[in-house]
Order: sequence, then C-alpha cells, then structure tokens
Amino acid sequence: MQTDTYNIADFGATGDNETLNTKAFSNAISSAFDNGGGVVYVPPGEFLTGTIHLRSNVTLYLEAGATIYGDPKSDDYLNSCLIYAEDAVNVAVRGRGTIDGSGRAFFVKTDKGWERGPKRPRTFILKRCENLMLEDFTLKNSGSWAIHPIDCDRVTIRGLSLVNGNYEWGGRNADGIDLDGCINVRISDCYLETGDDAIVLKCTRSSQRGECSNITVTNCVLKTDETALKIGSETSGTFRCITFSNCSIIDSGCGIGLWMRDGGLVDGWVVSNISMNVTPDFSRGGQAVYMWAYPRTDDVPCGTVKNVSISNVTARGDGGIFISGTPESHIEGITLSNIRITMRGKLHKKWHEDPPHPFTVWGHHSAPYDIFCRYIDDLKLRDIRYIWSKPEKPEWGSAMRFVEVNDLIVDGFQGRQAMDSGKPAVELNKVKNTLFRNCVAPEDTGTFLKANEACSHISLMNNDLGYAEKMYEGTEPVICK
Repeated sequence: MQTDTYNIADFGATGDNETLNTKAFSNAISSAFDNGGGVVYVPPGEFLTGTIHLRSNVTLYLEAGATIYGDPKSDDYLNSCLIYAEDAVNVAVRGRGTIDGSGRAFFVKTDKGWERGPKRPRTFILKRCENLMLEDFTLKNSGSWAIHPIDCDRVTIRGLSLVNGNYEWGGRNADGIDLDGCINVRISDCYLETGDDAIVLKCTRSSQRGECSNITVTNCVLKTDETALKIGSETSGTFRCITFSNCSIIDSGCGIGLWMRDGGLVDGWVVSNISMNVTPDFSRGGQAVYMWAYPRTDDVPCGTVKNVSISNVTARGDGGIFISGTPESHIEGITLSNIRITMRGKLHKKWHEDPPHPFTVWGHHSAPYDIFCRYIDDLKLRDIRYIWSKPEKPEWGSAMRFVEVNDLIVDGFQGRQAMDSGKPAVELNKVKNTLFRNCVAPEDTGTFLKANEACSHISLMNNDLGYAEKMYEGTEPVICK
C-alpha cells in the first residue's frame, strides 16, 4: 500500500531559518489527516516554526539535513510546547533530521549568570496518545523538558540523539524523557545528554491515569547533570513492571534514583547491567544508587516502595548507595547484587555522618560516602565489593551502615573501613535478624562488624575474616559457624 506524502514545501514552507512556517506545517498535517493519514515530509533546510500540532495517522518525517527550529518568541507556542498531540493514534516523528528547541532564547543573562525565563516551552507534549513512535532523529536545545508523554499507551522511543543540557547558558530543568502516567513503553538505543534527569518516570498532576507500568529502558548511553535513570519525585500513582537494563551512564550527577514523595506505590522495579561514572565535569557527583521515601507535605501519606532488584552494576563516584524509608513506612524487599563501587570521594559529603530525616530533597549530592541503609524490611546484599580510591580520607568511615533494618542478609561482601577512620567495616544500629555469610575482610581491616546494644539475632557463617584485627564488637551474642 502506497502512503501519501505531503511535502511542507508544497504548502509554502521556506527553509531559510527566518520565515515562520507554522501555517505550512499545520496545512500539510491537516491535509494528511483529512485524507486518512500519511507522511508529512520535511526536506533539507532550516524551518522556523511555532507549535506543530500532530494528528492521528500522521508521521512527521525529517529528512537528513532538515532542521526544525522552535521560534524564539514564546507567544508563538500553544500548550507551552513546540510539538503537540492530544488524543491521537498512530502518531510518529521519524527520520535523520534535527529538532532544535532554541532553548537559549528562554533564558535571561543576569549578573549572576543565565537565569530561567518565565516561559520555557517543552519540545514535545503528547497527551493520551496510542501507538506513538519517536525514532532516529536528533533533538537538542529544549527550553525545558524535551519529551513529555502524558497518559500514553504503546510508546516506542528508539535511536534518538538527545542533547539537552550542560549548556553555558543553563539548561536547568532540561530533562530528557519524562514518562508521565504512561503504560506499555519501550525506550532503546538512545544517546541522551541532559541538563537535568535523563530518563524519569512520574505520575504528576497532569496524569489522569496515575499509573506507569510495563516499561522497558535498554541499551542507552546517558550523560546528565542530575540522575540518569529515575522514578519520581512526582509519585502520586502506581509504578509496576519497570525494567532499566544494559545502559552506560557517563559523567552523571547521580546514577539510579527513586524519590517517593506523594503517597504512591512502587512495586516491581528491576535494574540490571549498568556501568556508571558518577564523577561529572561539573563536580556535583552524588550517589551511584539512591532511594528514599518521605511525604512531600504533612497531609500526604508516606507511600510504599517494595520489590526492587538492582544487580550487575559497576560504579565510580563520590558517593555510594543511600536507601531510606521512614520510621512509619519502611521500604520492603530490596535486593542489591553483584555491585562493585569505587568511591572517589572528591565531593565533600556534609551529611555523611548522620543523614537527617526527613532527608533534604537534593541530599543525594551531599551524603553519604558509603552504603547507608535505613528503615528497611527484608534487605539482601549479595556479592558487593566496596573499594576506596587513593589517597583514602578518614572522614569516609565505614563501607556499610545499617540503621533500623529488619531481616538483613549480607552474602559475599568484600570491603573494609577507610584507613585511619577508626570505624568498623560494617556498622549496625537497631538492626534485627541479621546474617553475614561468605564475606571477606581484606588487608588493613580493623573491626569488621560493630553492633550497638539495640541490635538482636546476629549470625556470622562461613566468613573469611582472618585479616581483620577484630571480628566483632558489641553486646549482642553472635552465632558463628
């Protein structure tokens, strides 16, 4: 079946980056839609436009050498975005061309540097679309979030090159892909460079569905000022069957993150095969992994996080892993396995020693250095290797700390305290039902395990602690086998 093609040049479009082509895009899309669908073709050239409104059964195809430029005048945008679709089916944007959001026009130069202007359009807002495809093109310089699908079903985002951050002039809040209440989504084979979170799942006030489920992100390369792979912070809905896999994270502010703040539910999140470098050029290196849950306001419930698996991760950064629930609502069922962290520690972590609760929103850049887990039930750590870079600093302290954790299993851990810190390799505080097995204390280990008087039911089995000066310190009797 031959698909009808509608060349925007036939509708009066001029690719000189001066003529405003909003009407030409609109007429071409309307003609395709009125005739049952087709391809709206953008030939080589530089096409300036306001909002492009996509419709059902229409593909916008950007030829190699074609660039769509967003109009620097914010008054030419409807729905606060460059490309918009609502209640549409079988919508696609494809090709080897480029979409440039002209983001610099929406920042203001001040004595303090570049500041965000009052109106910063997103590049894509796609509401309640079905069978949506974004494929192969380059997207850059968005004034705000680059791609924001809302309540969409069956979304494919594949092969994009998205450069949306680390600008001299700002790029803050320039997220990459923000899935908002979407289901049945595949994101793959993309390169994302963003001034804020790279790929993030949300349930915001804009979402009527209130559910993110059946979502796969795989085979992507990510570079970001903030978190590369994330859920939250807008979490008023349900997140189920989420998989992030086979990704390379380079120069990120943080690697893998979750903020539960709005009373929702995360149940069934799997992260695997991730290589990350959390040591960015802009020196905001935070945690390789962070998860925490606490309400945004006093009248919001805590929310629930459970059944999370993170495995096969190699990370280098200024901080380790920070997981914290609340005293009222523990995080449940967390498994961390086959994780190797090299802690660089160049960024000072002012909240390392005693991370506050509730924790500050931006705290993943400030605490802690080690693996710190608090307010968790059913926590398993398997085959964890923690390595300190040289020269070591005493302030880095222990390799792992656990506070108010119930049912803890540590299997196959290798690591020790930072040199001259006077800390144990592992510290327990108010921890109940703990098993350490198959662990190895490397050379220069001081005390391997220290537990305070509020801990109970601690067992050690089949460990090699011969290099430790002291195996255990605490008042609780320990079962050793």
